[in-house]
Amino acid sequence: MSYTLELPDIGEGVVEAEVMKWFVAEGDEVIEDQPLVEVMTDKATVTIPSPQRGRVVKLFWKEGQLARVHSALIEIELMAGGASQAMKPTPSAARATAVKPAPPPDAPVRPAGTRALATPAVRALARELELDLQQVAGSGDGGRVTKQDLQAFKGRGASADERRAVARVSRGTDERVPLRGIRKKIAEKMALSKRTAAHFTFVEQCDVTELVRLKDRLAAGARAEGVKLTFLPFVVKAVVAALQTHPRLNAEFDEPAGEIVIKKHWDIGIAAATEQGLLVPVIRSADSLSLLDLAREIDRISADAKAGKARPEDHGHSTFTVTSLGALGGMFATPVLNHPEVGILGIHRMRPTPVVRDGQIVIRDVMHVSVTSDHRVVDGHEAAAFCYEVIKYLEEPGLLFMRLV
Repeated sequence: MSYTLELPDIGEGVVEAEVMKWFVAEGDEVIEDQPLVEVMTDKATVTIPSPQRGRVVKLFWKEGQLARVHSALIEIELMAGGASQAMKPTPSAARATAVKPAPPPDAPVRPAGTRALATPAVRALARELELDLQQVAGSGDGGRVTKQDLQAFKGRGASADERRAVARVSRGTDERVPLRGIRKKIAEKMALSKRTAAHFTFVEQCDVTELVRLKDRLAAGARAEGVKLTFLPFVVKAVVAALQTHPRLNAEFDEPAGEIVIKKHWDIGIAAATEQGLLVPVIRSADSLSLLDLAREIDRISADAKAGKARPEDHGHSTFTVTSLGALGGMFATPVLNHPEVGILGIHRMRPTPVVRDGQIVIRDVMHVSVTSDHRVVDGHEAAAFCYEVIKYLEEPGLLFMRLV
């Protein structure tokens, strides 16, 4: 008796998901709740476990392909005896948990019928070196054979001339990385943004000396509440206050309807750099949160994003985005709009800077603030006025306390 597992409805209007990684192969035995496959939607990356105990008969999708919701993902032949019976590790499970030591050349390193995992470039190199991939132990992710594995295998017992020949063959071999997963989504969304919106960026300096002092004074009290206070909660508060004065930047452009949709809620996206790429988790109803609540929420969504554990409800449908490049330095950057939003704020590195105050040169903490807007919706003077409104609250952070929840 066989069981076919379909791609479940992950919610949030998701209709398809990209197959990122299979944890099993055809012929593997699986137990209940064992991870089968990792899929990625526009909202989050999800690992789907096995609901049954059995043997994998068929994988319906390859890594990198898009599967529709409710389409067949995997067929499992159910096994008698119940989930309580012990099962031997499957080849895929073994590959996922340990790297096998390289055996002698005449001994197989993987079960018969199990195809070696390798990229097309590595397979081409193996052909040039006249090597059988089935004989080479893979040290890469999931047991994948790498160029280094081929070189090490070929180099055992080889003469100096043969080792130089291996190096010549492998030298300069270009690596082709499939554009998929989060990187593919980023590429599609950035291209859509640049293709549709008329980007316009306004940049101004901001004297954050008083903000630095205020944050330092409040840090100890925040720590007593178990919160690490950064500058971002102040920035989000300033952004929400400025958006309420300049609502056209808290909007999106509905091109098919030919309408500007001005949002009456403030869901602020926070761009977060992760190993997978740039993600934008969202602070819901940012206008209703205190500084401490904002600090907690920013820490949570950023940590989840970097750990690859972001919840679907934390992504998508933001009304405005904040991106920070402060740690990397640089004078300023021109952020790309988070489509379909019409505004994004970039904050940059704070640094001691000589400025003129009351006719005197003094050292102040200064950073640049950049606002990119969609010029189809937001005029330049309005974007500049919004930027100066944000700067007002950052330069005089005491004003924010009149707006604290």
